[in-house]
Amino acid sequence: MKRFDKFYVDKKILKFVSLISILPFMLFFSACSAKQRSYPPSPTEDYTKATIMGYTNIRYWGDKTAHYTYTRENLKRLEANKTFRKRIDILALSGGAEDGAYGAGFLKGWSERGDRPQFTVVTGISTGALIAPFAFMGSKYDNVIQRLYTESSQKNIVLFSPIEALFGASLGDSAPLRKILTEEINDVFVADLAKEASKGRMLQIGTTNLDAQRPVVWDITKIALSGRSDAPKLIRDIMLASSSIPGVFPPVLIDVVINGKKHEEVHVDGGVTRQIFVYPRDLDIRKLQRMLHIHPQQNMWLIRNTKVDPEYKPVSLSVSDVAERSIYTLTKYQGLGDLVNIISLAKRDGFNVQITNVPKSFDVPLKEVFDKKYMNALYQVGYEKGRSKSAWNTTLNY
Repeated sequence: MKRFDKFYVDKKILKFVSLISILPFMLFFSACSAKQRSYPPSPTEDYTKATIMGYTNIRYWGDKTAHYTYTRENLKRLEANKTFRKRIDILALSGGAEDGAYGAGFLKGWSERGDRPQFTVVTGISTGALIAPFAFMGSKYDNVIQRLYTESSQKNIVLFSPIEALFGASLGDSAPLRKILTEEINDVFVADLAKEASKGRMLQIGTTNLDAQRPVVWDITKIALSGRSDAPKLIRDIMLASSSIPGVFPPVLIDVVINGKKHEEVHVDGGVTRQIFVYPRDLDIRKLQRMLHIHPQQNMWLIRNTKVDPEYKPVSLSVSDVAERSIYTLTKYQGLGDLVNIISLAKRDGFNVQITNVPKSFDVPLKEVFDKKYMNALYQVGYEKGRSKSAWNTTLNY
């Protein structure tokens, strides 16, 4: 079993789990010594009131429209983007772990083809959340994305540790990935992000609030616009949370305030609740257009960083193989369902839809999680696809 973002665990990890399973007294000790929150969880009756200290309207529940969507403040922000009157381009980047190499290569190829637009909105989930800020900032950051997916390997992303597994909340430590994010998402980058945000553009990343069992959408551009000194760290935390597979990466704990008291939320991979997103179904796009007095051309560009085709593979009757295949199938069809939902939204709201995904023909074996050879090969496939005249499909072909 190989893939992180599909909730897979490779054979090394399975051996690790097997070793632990024969040491029940250690597991008991682990349960007694598990990491604790710094502050209590949000109370059941008030969890929806939680806010991030020092920030206003920087996030909303992904299953419903943000309460501030139609406010004058938000409309004024949107009006700052003069291109709204002509066209709206939404780029949505899905999860996919090391398969994010496909989207990374595709964006590079698309830039070189010469018709990549400046996106009005960029959204990212999981591995897509790692790409999204750089895709939002434009082709000058293509090389940053390339390095992330062609020069990284397992040791650059996660460290597996018996100590972490026994006494932490996961099998691995995401410190290496956090180090990469600290180097890239710094004060200078966030200041540049704020400049683009001031033009009415939006960057959004999805996480899963595990306490609430609900998707959360974070407005990264509003965080950047805050000018707060802790904005880079909060953005890094959100990116890390969005890509933190439960049980493999540790969850990210987010400090919140409710009625003046501090609490702590548990956030994990956005892919737990959905694989790709654009906006909530109950968002009234036509109402927004009327309020802004605009009638633009509307485009959705959907990059699905996995295969969408069914793949035949005989399954052995071992527990691990049956579980692996079932989870793989579950997440594949969850992703397909998300794409179908977006296509339905696009048709309702008058958007043109363009879709790309890892081709069924790609057959380079994945020998370990974040296999460098695998990612380089997939990056090249994405790059060639992005440069080609047949880069996009208007329907799901599988």
